[in-house]
Amino acid sequence: MDHSLPDILIKQLNHFSPLGDTDIEALYDRMTSLDIAKGEYWLREGQVSSHIGFLISGVMRVYHLANDKEYTSYFNFGQRNPFVSSFTSFTKRIASQENIHAITDCSMIVISHADLEHLYETHPAIDRLGRKMAEYNYMLALERIYSLQHRSAAERYNELLSIYPQLVNMVPHHYIASYLGITPESLSRIRKEK
Repeated sequence: MDHSLPDILIKQLNHFSPLGDTDIEALYDRMTSLDIAKGEYWLREGQVSSHIGFLISGVMRVYHLANDKEYTSYFNFGQRNPFVSSFTSFTKRIASQENIHAITDCSMIVISHADLEHLYETHPAIDRLGRKMAEYNYMLALERIYSLQHRSAAERYNELLSIYPQLVNMVPHHYIASYLGITPESLSRIRKEK
């Protein structure tokens, strides 16, 4: 990594809350690059999420197991949802109930819990940034719950296409079906009707 953070990261962070040069330099000093190959796990259920990552490229899937079945909670992809972590585990320092794995080769910039807490205490702009990022993730979670409770499977699929237009060509369809809360057969029917 060179002596600066990737422009895409700085742009995304400034979108949430403006950062000064000293804030960006402090982040750079505490962040590292990480590449994860397709199929590898960044976090497994039972581990404590010790880092939060910003996805520069690739697609990751967050899921949990219940009754011998995988349930996809969300995808980390592009500008809509680039922050990767098991947030409850990361925040509370408890074992994760989620698995996070790379669907494609992924490149991230990561920071540890301890380093992020230090920056929150020493840089008010980064502390504000953390609050704004938490608010954003909360909003995404509420949108997801609303969609699952109030929209039909076909509406959820159309919503997926509008939010993540390239995703359906990059992700195995059984993962998409799991994300939508339907069977792969139901997904095939919905796709045929389009």
